[in-house]
Amino acid sequence: MNRKTWFVRMTAFAAVAVLVVGAVGCGGGDDDAGGSEFSIGLVTDTAGPNDRGFNEFSIAGLEKAGDELGVDTRVYVSAVEDDYIPNLTAAAEDGHDLVIAVGFLLVAQTDQVAQEFPDTKFAGVDHFYGGDGCEDAGTCEQPNLLGMQYPSEEAGYLAGIVAALTTESKTVSTVGGIKIPPVDNWIAGFQAGVAATDPSVKTLNAYSQDFVDQAKCKEIALDQISQGSDIVFQVAGDCGLGAIDGACEEGKWAIGVDADQSGQGDCVITSALKPLEASVFSVIESVVDGTFEGGTNLFFGIQDLPDADLLAPLSDDVGEGAQDAVDEALEGLTSGDIDPPSTVE
Repeated sequence: MNRKTWFVRMTAFAAVAVLVVGAVGCGGGDDDAGGSEFSIGLVTDTAGPNDRGFNEFSIAGLEKAGDELGVDTRVYVSAVEDDYIPNLTAAAEDGHDLVIAVGFLLVAQTDQVAQEFPDTKFAGVDHFYGGDGCEDAGTCEQPNLLGMQYPSEEAGYLAGIVAALTTESKTVSTVGGIKIPPVDNWIAGFQAGVAATDPSVKTLNAYSQDFVDQAKCKEIALDQISQGSDIVFQVAGDCGLGAIDGACEEGKWAIGVDADQSGQGDCVITSALKPLEASVFSVIESVVDGTFEGGTNLFFGIQDLPDADLLAPLSDDVGEGAQDAVDEALEGLTSGDIDPPSTVE
């Protein structure tokens, strides 16, 4: 699927995402107060700052900017969906030069608050603004608003190769959180990587419709294991850590997401990565050096960041030839010869 078609679908999903249950709540965060010329606020989604995934590593990019660029920083922690707009509004009213919203579920709310505070810069992790139907979705371009996009199907594809070359049962599975495009990107790429490597391997998939409750994802993973899966790829944020726990407890393998999650258990054979820290830092740096440009979207795929790591180091348990197969596929992704799908059939 080409980018234009993908982005149109993304905007169509944005309006639906606002209605999805299980999003976020209110609360302030840490404040590195003190006299810097620039101040940056970051609003989390409901998974919270310690999700060992996209919130935590977006915050790592914020903290790196605090250390290396000397900017003042503050994190606004959301606990429920109704906290999105109050937290975004509070961050703007607090006078931050840039407000970063983390997660697809904040797309429409960020658009709304950006319109109310035209002198404040906004950026959204996993956000896309513009395209056909943006008026209905409430996600049209704003001159002070930047979308940050990650074609995660690329990393998912590599994870699928590893799974296909490691599985002994010839069945692998994915546990998704809420069924939204940034979740399906990973899953679609994973399934394509499995199929391209070994078409005889069966793939199972299910959604928890939750990013927080680990018990829900663990239950799904255990059900998939009962159906023969011996590798579980979690794409469900904090909820997905429960899927990893289930795989480890049953003596199966797991694949993490967003960041290296090998610390979650010895059963984690790799993790599919998103360049969160680097991308958040780079957007903050653009504010500091005066090159920030709103009204558009930035992309952080392998063709845009050729030095980005898409997979965490492989464990000793992966199948023979997995690293060579990943290296070869990475060349194809970089050249454009391999173009994984971004939507789940």
